[in-house]
Amino acid sequence: MRLTMKSIIHLVLAGGFMILCLCGCNQHLQGEYVEYAVSENEELGCVEFKRLDTVFRPYGVIPNSDFRGDQVGKRDDNPDAKICQVNDYPTTEWIIEYDDVLMGGGDMLYKAVGVTDIPDELEQFKQYDY
Repeated sequence: MRLTMKSIIHLVLAGGFMILCLCGCNQHLQGEYVEYAVSENEELGCVEFKRLDTVFRPYGVIPNSDFRGDQVGKRDDNPDAKICQVNDYPTTEWIIEYDDVLMGGGDMLYKAVGVTDIPDELEQFKQYDY
């Protein structure tokens, strides 16, 4: 099989186009996260996150990142703060707030309002009773 100059140019252009598409898709996936609305619950004296109809309140600090999963969102008032899934648990019940700068002592674990079945491995981190 003999490649002509025209065939080589087409292969190079097609390869370049594929690389651009893949890079563009990767940037889009990494840069597009769901925003979690942040509000101050003055009655309870805590910060709450809200996503759709679910309200999350602080549960406690996890001192290491063993439970921190993939980033699923960001705070609407601080896009540098990451909202991550809790490994092996649904994001409709549990989330973690992680900030490289502010959370040097651990990740803040949040529980959705109404969740009453607390897994044993998360029970140990309970610091707040909201």
